[in-house]
Amino acid sequence: MQNSEKPQIPLGLGYALAENTAALKYFAELSSERQRQIIDRTGSIGSRTEMRNFVRNMTGMSTIK
Repeated sequence: MQNSEKPQIPLGLGYALAENTAALKYFAELSSERQRQIIDRTGSIGSRTEMRNFVRNMTGMSTIK
């Protein structure tokens, strides 16, 4: 994948974003690099509830650690 391409969204993240239109809009407007950073953070999420909480709080993230 080239750096300018949009990353593949994991299924769980995609479902959680589909349930939260504000977070979906926020995610869609991010650069590919910022999207990749968020996707990388979801790798350690182990449940649907955790994913929903992560997505719900995503718009408040000023930095990705």
